[in-house]
Amino acid sequence: MAIFCCSPIPESPRWLYSQGKTEEAGEVLQYIAQRNGNGKIFVQLKPCAGTLKTGQSAHGVMDLVRYPALRWRTAILMYVWYVCSLVYYGLTLNAGDLKGNRYLNIALYGLVEVPAFPLCLYFIDKSWSGRRKTMAAFLLFAGVACISTMFLPRHLAGLDMGFLLNVTSLALCGKLAVSAAFNIVYVFTAELYPTVIRNAGLGICSMSCRVGGILAPFVPSLKSLNPSMPFIVFGIAGMSGGFLGLLLPETLNKPIAESIEDLHTPAYQKLEDKRKKGVESQDITQSRRSEA
Repeated sequence: MAIFCCSPIPESPRWLYSQGKTEEAGEVLQYIAQRNGNGKIFVQLKPCAGTLKTGQSAHGVMDLVRYPALRWRTAILMYVWYVCSLVYYGLTLNAGDLKGNRYLNIALYGLVEVPAFPLCLYFIDKSWSGRRKTMAAFLLFAGVACISTMFLPRHLAGLDMGFLLNVTSLALCGKLAVSAAFNIVYVFTAELYPTVIRNAGLGICSMSCRVGGILAPFVPSLKSLNPSMPFIVFGIAGMSGGFLGLLLPETLNKPIAESIEDLHTPAYQKLEDKRKKGVESQDITQSRRSEA
């Protein structure tokens, strides 16, 4: 079924453009415009500066470590993906070991992910938060929530003392925050990598994510050393991932790089400034027309 569903999907115009196939990219854009009801349009694309020359090898995984900018981005993103997977699946698997009704705890761990999606949609498009700060804030919040469980008084550790201040409520807050961070990191990672290397970057980050998922089932067993040990591990991982995420560049309102060379060009600037200039020019034109 997947083969039949993917067959009518056109090739990515951004990838075609990065490969120097400007005519095919223009045809895809015309097809998209027609499907959106905009009628037939004329698209003429300029040649991409980072197009592969004849005899030049295609970009691959080794380019992620060959260039310093991509090297540090990849190292940080791999750790962030690892942390998201470790904390997300670790908290989920640890739900059965908490006090109270086991089935209710597992149901709450699933329901708490529902508000994570609208929170992501709201914060990642705000100029004062963006992708980087929002992802780091959610990871830090998840880490603080997990670490806070070890400071609870012993008589408040169970569900019988209320729902607002206990291990389960703090764990649910951590699960909500890490779920939101997990959703953001997919978008953030795709925007950080240039088009020619994006598939390799997402693949290597996804691999590190699976490593976190493999180790997650073993973390709850650390409660044999100390009842708070699993939450300490989750808390340290979440906070360290949040702080490292702040080292990544912001991608909100910035053009997505087509080639690796675009990461080092001065033209790689905020689109928001261009939009403001365009709006101001339109306002000036409209005011002149009204005066005339």
